[in-house]
Amino acid sequence: MIQVSTMQSDQVIKSLRAGVVPADHIDLIQVGRTGEQATLAKDILHISKGGSSVRFVTGAYGTGKTFIGELTRQQAIKQGLVVASAALSPDKRLQARTGETRNLYSALARSFSTKARPDGTALVNIVERFILTTLREAHVNNVGPEQHIAHRLRDFEELAGGFDFIKVIQRYWLGLENQDEALKSTALRWLRGEFSSLVDAKAALGVRSIIDYRNFFSGLKMLCQFVRMAGYPGLLVCLDEMVALYELSHKQARINNFNEILNIVNDCLQGQVHGMGFVFLGTPEFVYDEKKGLFSMPALKSRLALNVMAKNGLKDVSGPVIELQPLQEMEMDELLHKLRDLQAYGNTKDYLIDDMALWALLLQCRTVYGDQYFLNPRLAIKTMLDLLAVTEQNPQADVAQLIAAIT
Repeated sequence: MIQVSTMQSDQVIKSLRAGVVPADHIDLIQVGRTGEQATLAKDILHISKGGSSVRFVTGAYGTGKTFIGELTRQQAIKQGLVVASAALSPDKRLQARTGETRNLYSALARSFSTKARPDGTALVNIVERFILTTLREAHVNNVGPEQHIAHRLRDFEELAGGFDFIKVIQRYWLGLENQDEALKSTALRWLRGEFSSLVDAKAALGVRSIIDYRNFFSGLKMLCQFVRMAGYPGLLVCLDEMVALYELSHKQARINNFNEILNIVNDCLQGQVHGMGFVFLGTPEFVYDEKKGLFSMPALKSRLALNVMAKNGLKDVSGPVIELQPLQEMEMDELLHKLRDLQAYGNTKDYLIDDMALWALLLQCRTVYGDQYFLNPRLAIKTMLDLLAVTEQNPQADVAQLIAAIT
């Protein structure tokens, strides 16, 4: 077991018992999914080399989609990428005219994470890293900082909103130069898509556009290009709870969101963006349902079609859609061992149950829950941690009876 403090172990256990994925030390409970992880690791490497990638990960609730997404996020950060992540919800969507798109964009911008700032507060560091590099170059070349910022960002002039992006970075430099925290904060508000009124943004920064539903993807592409110019290899965007789009009752709203996904898929698969990748996490119906899912659009259905040869026990996790398969029995056994080790802080002398009890638990759960136990790791984790909690607080309890009582 990787050495972690008792506080860190306790935090991981609390997260798992609550049914959420821990933000740190996720590798402590990582088992199986080697093929899926290898595919996503290749995506990360491809992005870091200037390529583009898009991947859909599907599975029922509790199968480990969020776990895979968080593991991918942490691996991408370790590889030097900037990572943005958010979960869709009724107030966060890819396309909506009433502010939901701006909410999602803002959540992604606020979640920017790097190796130095893995907690989602990296946007300020990225902006200032770019500016400080630019200032050094301006000094060497004996040109004004504001002019050199415009020169370095000259390619943005070809992009929608690019002139305004340049102006906002110049305004941030001016705030940095004059120690004007209000101006810096205002510039960051624009970069994070937090202006809901163009009138307010124009009065504050002199810009002619803001981030909204019309330029959501364009804004992300600009941020991607910017982080690469700041010295990072690329940007990975992870979007969870994509089923929120499937659950939209309004057909046109679903179509608008699916069209945005189609734009992203086309640009990434055609290589029209560089150093950028997307990971979409959702339930199977979000992808496969031909009435309300992505497959309701012929263009997306053709691009995301599964490998017809991957059947009768054969699998292919290299396509655009990765279906999470049930864990094997030995992988479940490994998971239970890791949870026991985590609860004991890695000290074998403090194990609350022995190997025979672990195996008995696995057999009992297989009998009670059936295949669902192997398909739903969340169920396995909660059952194990509940058993350990009762055993720890009630040393006199008979472990065998507790296991036999699981129904």
